Order: sequence, then structure tokens, then C-alpha cells
Amino acid sequence: MRIPSQFDDDNLYRKKIPRGESVRTFRKLIRLTLGLALVVVVMLQAAKPAVYRPFFGHLPAKSGGAAANLPSALAKRTQVSMPENAKAKQTHYSPEDRQIANQLILQLSRKEQVSWTVTLSRSLRGLKIEKLPDSIATTAQKLKFDPDMGPAERAVWEYAIQDLAGTAPAPKADSQYGRVQQNALLAALDEAAENRVIDGSVWRSDDFDSFYRSLDAASQLPNLGTATVGALPLLQQPDVFLNQTVTIHGTVALVEKIKATENPYGIKDYWQLWVKPAEGADRPIVAVVPDVPRSISEQMGTQIAAVDGAQVSVVGKFLKRLAYKSGAGADLAPVVIGRITYAPFAEGEQTTTPNAGAPPVSTSKFWLIASISCIAGVGLAMLLMWRTSVLAKQSRQLRAAYRQDPEEFLKGLGDQSPNRPSATGQDHS
Repeated sequence: MRIPSQFDDDNLYRKKIPRGESVRTFRKLIRLTLGLALVVVVMLQAAKPAVYRPFFGHLPAKSGGAAANLPSALAKRTQVSMPENAKAKQTHYSPEDRQIANQLILQLSRKEQVSWTVTLSRSLRGLKIEKLPDSIATTAQKLKFDPDMGPAERAVWEYAIQDLAGTAPAPKADSQYGRVQQNALLAALDEAAENRVIDGSVWRSDDFDSFYRSLDAASQLPNLGTATVGALPLLQQPDVFLNQTVTIHGTVALVEKIKATENPYGIKDYWQLWVKPAEGADRPIVAVVPDVPRSISEQMGTQIAAVDGAQVSVVGKFLKRLAYKSGAGADLAPVVIGRITYAPFAEGEQTTTPNAGAPPVSTSKFWLIASISCIAGVGLAMLLMWRTSVLAKQSRQLRAAYRQDPEEFLKGLGDQSPNRPSATGQDHS
């Protein structure tokens, strides 16, 4: 029996599902299962920083300016140490001060420039200088200023140089007096050392003034506000990034500990890391850092596969493009001198982050939670399907209970059938 409807002309009773429709339903279930498996895989991969680090970079440390996720012993050596006078708001020098500083350093020899750079950098950082070189006081007396300079401006410049040489008559009440001029002088000295660096070549003696200056100032580099770059931008756009502070992320492929040559900064050795960038370019970046965690130092001198290397983040100054011999012949690699801001720690090392001691969620625990969630979801779905089936059965029984028995109705129709002769007709005949 078919009951007409304004929506379709199908009946309201259960019918057999065609084979094609059941196949389509089965395929939908397969696709939903694959989608669920994909979600589980993405959830597992989301806990790995290497997956999204090429897009967003590594999140810096939140506390104390210390290197993120580094062992406490290493963090003490690489943390940012702000001097007392730098805790206040720093004043930037003017273009006129920079021009005067450029004119003054032209009167210094290269050796004198290096000596002034060491003294100035440590003095401005608040570090104690045991003994000032005698050449600084001698050279300071020979400096000649522009005769057109005003008396007030000349006085502050003379005090800044005398304070550097340790011959200032008396300390000023204002502790920042002359600091702006000293910052301008240090910037001019750094630029002079950077201009002596020979880009696109092997290491030269002219490179090491800026090399050791950058290595000595590595602890002062900030965690925030630096651009994250890969190997190709540094190689193809050196004019944009040279002597700029950048951040690199990648996998350590080779670890080398190099004994430093004699230098005025007292650096005995340093670490040279050949890093494969995280963005996938097969071009190495040379990262020079003053120290590394034990998880990296244990791999010193061995060639490391890309999948086995430690994931690191380094913030530093892009010094030059270093020429080296690769399997394809002569090649260039960017050199970044700075410090490690992220690196895995070896077993047993203590990290500097307060929550680093918390045990990570294990894979077995994750799968246990995922299995319980799946079982709960399937059980809920089966409960809903069973409840729907029971309600449909009750509805059918209710309709059948109130339906009129058609037997008497059919008998009445049989008595009034037109094929059967009526009693009135028989009487007329």
C-alpha cells in the first residue's frame, strides 16, 4: 500500500536498500575513518616544533633573557647581561655625533682602533676593566677636534674620551654624561672593523677584528626583534643582511671546536656549527658560538645525518659569506656569529625553564586517551542508533494497533460488487 505525500510518492514502510547506495555509505564511512586517522597524526606532529618552525620560527624564552631550553650551566654563560647604565632608557646618538666619531677614528691606527673597541665595549657594558692600555691615554691627548665645533659640544666629547682613557678630572653628577658620544664612537669603530671584512673569501686576518668583537658581544644579542632567515636570502642578498642581527633555525650537521688565535678579548676557543637550514634548502650555514650544550658537544667531529642532528636556533650577526670546498667544488656558506637560543639538552642536564622538569606526555598515554575517546564515541553512536531503532519500532506498533481491520470492510465491498446480480433484478424477471 502506498501513501501519497507532498514530498515524494514513496511509502512509509521499510524498504530494501539498493546495493549501490550501501556501497556509497560504506565509502563515506571509510573516508570519515581516514579523516579521523589524519587528525590523530596531525595531533601527534603538532607537538614537534620542527614541523612549524620554518613558518613561525622558534618561540623565544620568556624569563630572564636566558637561552631557551638550554642547560643551566650553559645559560649562565650565554645569558644577556645588561649593565647598570643600560637598564635606564638608552639615548641614541645623533648623525652629527656619528660624523664626529668617524673623523676621530680616522686618526687612529688599526691596532689603536681594536684597543679602543675592547675598552669601550666593556666599559659600556658595565664590566670591570682591570688595567687600561697606556696607549689609549697617549692617543687621546693627540686627537684633534674640528675647530668649528662649539665649546659645549667639545667639552662633552673631551670628557667622553677622558673618561674612556681614565684621565677624567672628576665624575659628573649625571652618570649618562658623555655616554651618547661613547656609543657613537663604538659604532664608528665597529663599522670600521666591518668594512675590513672580505666577503666571499676564506678567513683572512682582516676578518678577525669584527669576528672576535661579534663573538665577545654574543651574550648581548636580543631574543626578540630579529628576522628569521634561511641560507638563500643570506647568499643572494648579502647587501641587505650583512652586519645585521638575524635568527636561523636548522639541524646541526657538523660540530667543530676551534682553538682561537691570539685576540684582545681573551677568547680561548669557540664552536663552529655547520647547520642545515630548516626551510629545506640544501645549503649550509656556519654558526659560530662561544659555547654549546652537552647534547651537541658529544657529536663533535662526526658527520651527522640530517635526521639525527639536533634542532637548534641561533641568533647572531651575519658577518660574511665564507668560501669553502664542497662536493660540487668551490661554494659559499653564510657565517652567523652569535649564541644558541634553542637546543635539546642531554639526559641528566637541568634546564633553565621552570616547567622543563615536567615529564612530557608519552606516546602510550596519548594512544590510551585516543582509544578511550574512540570507544566512547563508537559506544555513544551505537546507543543512539539502538534508541532510534526502538522508537521506530514502537511507532510502527502504535500505528498497527489503531489501524482498522479491513476484513469486514472488504466483505461489504464484495457484497456490492457490480458483477453480481442484485435482488431487485431477479424480482423483475
